[in-house]
Amino acid sequence: MAGARGAARRKLVGRRFRRRNRARRSRRLPRVPWRALRVVTLLAAVVLATPPVLRAVRRHPYFAIRDIVIRHHGRVPVADLRAALGFGAGDNIWTIDLAAAEARLRGLAWVRSASIRRELPDRVVVRVREYRPAAILAVDDAPPGLFYVAANGRIFAPVGATDGRDLPYITGVTRSDLDGREGFGPRAVHRALGLLRLVGRDAGGLGPVSEVHVSNDRGMTLLPVRPAIPIVLGWGGLQRKLDQLGRVLPLWAGRASDVREVSCVFEDQVIVRMRAPLEPETPPKTPNKVEKAPQHRRRAARA
Repeated sequence: MAGARGAARRKLVGRRFRRRNRARRSRRLPRVPWRALRVVTLLAAVVLATPPVLRAVRRHPYFAIRDIVIRHHGRVPVADLRAALGFGAGDNIWTIDLAAAEARLRGLAWVRSASIRRELPDRVVVRVREYRPAAILAVDDAPPGLFYVAANGRIFAPVGATDGRDLPYITGVTRSDLDGREGFGPRAVHRALGLLRLVGRDAGGLGPVSEVHVSNDRGMTLLPVRPAIPIVLGWGGLQRKLDQLGRVLPLWAGRASDVREVSCVFEDQVIVRMRAPLEPETPPKTPNKVEKAPQHRRRAARA
């Protein structure tokens, strides 16, 4: 070892003192993870300081609501919308329950959807979408009732005394028919709305519709504004039946008052029922070739 030089000497020294160095390292104290300790200390400080900070934020006037913006284009008065929110100016913007306020807004008649968002530090924006009525449902019960129906079939609001009524009516449904989603009433309302959409696309050239009557036995009966003739359509094959009507009804132009009903229950037939039977056509009289002389003239000739 005394004569060894360079790398050979270092190798020999390492072999000799390897065991001694291992023993020294085993007797050393474990290293303290200072970085992890700092993270844990910081988290503990945040947890301890959070409740006081939150209480201070909730009480600070900097986060008091000063402006509530309601954006809607519909029928519900703004005062009713503000009352349904459940909060107002001066309330802390962090303490208001947005989900509960949106649920209260959706509970109002005419309101289809509602969303609320915070705009820090003191502004709340409310967006409301309202239903658009597609028809009026006339419930045939005692007492009868009128209700607005949306295009998706939802009955969303009663018709008030001063509300507009210039919409097609859906009749023939009772309150008991409307119980349950799979009952006759909901399905009939959906089919009547589908028929109104078809007629609105100028199918059959019927124009505006006054009423759609639904019945378990006869299906749907359409009553146009002009001509005011009941048209029995049944339930299926509506597009084809309306196309046939577009070819038949012009033949009765000017004689609509004589027609009692038009039936399209059969897809390949259009039956026109009259109020009174048609008079049979009488053949034209043919003139006589030899006219007979009156009787008094024949007697004068003989005398």
